[in-house]
Amino acid sequence: MKIKKVLTSTAIALALLAPAGGALASTEEAASGSSATDTSTTVPTTKSTARNGEFRARLQEWHEATRTWIAARATAIRSHREAVATASATLKDALESSTTKEGRKAAMTSFKSAREAANTALKAALQALGNRPMRPTK
Repeated sequence: MKIKKVLTSTAIALALLAPAGGALASTEEAASGSSATDTSTTVPTTKSTARNGEFRARLQEWHEATRTWIAARATAIRSHREAVATASATLKDALESSTTKEGRKAAMTSFKSAREAANTALKAALQALGNRPMRPTK
């Protein structure tokens, strides 16, 4: 039992101390890699740089379109919240100053119509804005 532990710990220690690529590389990897006498300084290209450039341009356009879309959406939501807050403040003032049941009912009806108008305006703004821009694919 003790010998197994010693052998296991020795194997682990040797694996950790072994050089990362040289001792454990397979013969296929060694044959396909660059040799010590290879003095070229250019990096071989594996992908078309023109396609990468086009994709980066489309990605940049998508980033800008998404930023614009998010800002417009935030503005629409902010104006909706402000409209509802204004209507709510007006309702509060009207309820405090109203002494009759009809006055409170009219104030509540006015608040509901203002809230519906704000909701309709928000829906129209979001519909005009459209869907969020789709991220381009390679």
